[in-house]
Amino acid sequence: MISEKRQELAIGLAVAMVAFLAYANSLGNGFVWDDDLAILANPALKGTIGDVFRSIDTGRATELTPYYRPLTLLTYLIEQRLHGFTPFLVRLISVLLHAVNTFLVYRLGTSLKINRQAVVIAGLLFAVHPLHSEAVDFNASRNTLMAAFFILTTYLAHQRSVRGNTVAWAYFGASLLFAGLLSKETALFALLMVVFLEVEKFLHGSSVLRRTVVLRLIPYIICIAVYFVLRNRALSGVGVHLEIFSGLGARLLDNLYIIPRYLLTVVWPVSGSAKYFVPDDMNLLALPLAAAWLFIVGVCVWLLTRGRTPTTIFGLVWLIAFWLPVSGFFPIPSAPLADRFLYVPAIGLWLIIGDQFSSFFQPSRVAQRYAVAAVALVVLLLSVVTFRRNTVWNNDISLFTRLADQYPERAFAHHNLGCAYLDKVKNLYLAEQSFEKALALEPTFPRLHTQMGYVRLQRGDYGGALRHYDAALKINPFDAEARLNSGTVLERLQRYEEALFEYQRFLDTPGNDLPEARLTTPQKIAELTLRLKAAGNGGKPR
Repeated sequence: MISEKRQELAIGLAVAMVAFLAYANSLGNGFVWDDDLAILANPALKGTIGDVFRSIDTGRATELTPYYRPLTLLTYLIEQRLHGFTPFLVRLISVLLHAVNTFLVYRLGTSLKINRQAVVIAGLLFAVHPLHSEAVDFNASRNTLMAAFFILTTYLAHQRSVRGNTVAWAYFGASLLFAGLLSKETALFALLMVVFLEVEKFLHGSSVLRRTVVLRLIPYIICIAVYFVLRNRALSGVGVHLEIFSGLGARLLDNLYIIPRYLLTVVWPVSGSAKYFVPDDMNLLALPLAAAWLFIVGVCVWLLTRGRTPTTIFGLVWLIAFWLPVSGFFPIPSAPLADRFLYVPAIGLWLIIGDQFSSFFQPSRVAQRYAVAAVALVVLLLSVVTFRRNTVWNNDISLFTRLADQYPERAFAHHNLGCAYLDKVKNLYLAEQSFEKALALEPTFPRLHTQMGYVRLQRGDYGGALRHYDAALKINPFDAEARLNSGTVLERLQRYEEALFEYQRFLDTPGNDLPEARLTTPQKIAELTLRLKAAGNGGKPR
């Protein structure tokens, strides 16, 4: 028995090591995309530990989000104090978290008492599939990794409580769920898996057994209630409200495209992307979507009939339970679909695949040898794709170059690539090229004219800069940067009255964008006012 446990531990650690090696080349990556806002400049990390638990997780003070994730923020705060966000150490924590989660997925499989081959396949798919590269490579997705850790440990702890018919482990599981909730909201749906463990005992057990079930569920209810009190207090403190029903129908209909698109990434991972776009007109994709849904329905029918096993049913329940929070039922401000959203739900998918694959090759020993070779080849190919995907997440330029190659028709990709050239390497020429491509595709894209105006300003083309700033302000009169830089251009052109007007409008713009400029602009206004007075009294403006 002891040797068997040691063997299981050794295999689990080996699978976890595969996960670490698959992402080892990402340890040299830096901060990308929203990492600057979510980590480096997050206003929630400016205060104390107590402030973190009273704050919401938001990138900008002017763009509030309904996220309450203090435990994730706490890990960032500790790193900030310990090593000042050294990229290698931040990346190391993400890769280690994924390796630990892989070990827990293996432990989840073994706890279901299925054959070892199925468990190893599920663990390896979770370890190396490129579907999970965003969750691991995107530093701002640590909340997903942490939530997965606490979801898995919650289930395993409660499973132990149920099998031992005790209550103590349920209290431990509830505390893990509470930590998961403080990491990311999706951990709430671990409660469905906890209830799943209890259903049979509650429906078919004695009155004493039912009473024990209730006692095991009480700590979860208490922890969830405390969490919602803390969350509502933090959100209401900054005036954030989550509107569930607004746009609900459209979000759910988007799943007609979203689910097949995820399926494509699963079966053809080279098609994966850092960002996906839901088509405005799905009629153009009617035939491929219809084919995809016929395939999905056919697979589901097979799994619920001839392919039905306890492990497959468990995998389906897990997949559905953790798909619900990202299905569109709850609005997600960041994106309607992203690979990181499937990090936890896909655990159920990998269990199903492992179970079905091992069942298919079970009868013959010769067939099993071929199965081992096939699994090894698939894992190797997936690891190569993941290895290459890690390099895409190296920096903003590599990330958005890839995105622009995938979606040359999308202004978003070219705009963000231009911003990367502008902000990261100060290359005005390449930035301007990307911005011009974006303008040709979508002239009203948010802040695009503001960025082009800045390029023209840096090049000394003041007339071109003003034209772009005027266009930006027509699109968004509250564009603070366009107001400020427009004032700067007018001041350099010695059009002081107009500059004074723009500076004042900048200060009157709501929000707290460009806080340093808001401190220095009143001095500029005072200086320009003196110049205009001097000119009015017969003096010359200086």
